[in-house]
Amino acid sequence: MASRYLGIGLGLWFMGAPFIWGYPLGFLWWHSIVLGGAILVVTISFNLGINRISGWGLIALGAYSMFSPFIHGYLSNAQGLFNDLVFGIITVGTGVAMGGAGMVYSDEAASAA
Repeated sequence: MASRYLGIGLGLWFMGAPFIWGYPLGFLWWHSIVLGGAILVVTISFNLGINRISGWGLIALGAYSMFSPFIHGYLSNAQGLFNDLVFGIITVGTGVAMGGAGMVYSDEAASAA
């Protein structure tokens, strides 16, 4: 399933975005690093089988990413706005895919028992 690797890639992207886009050191810089770390933790917990409902976590993180420019008021930073809106949408889609995979996995585990 490719969504597990996409989730890891999204986490790494958010962590690398301050360096790629050249964010000034401050809230937006740390916001992106922490958001990327949270996405990595959720995705890794899904990949290790610790938590099969991680798709909901990714959906929540993606929604937060999409609304964070409006919540925290960094609409004037075009790179931050673009990054959080576009990659937030991709994160929500990845969360939906992981949620579907978690349901399939749960059904297979229940029928095998």
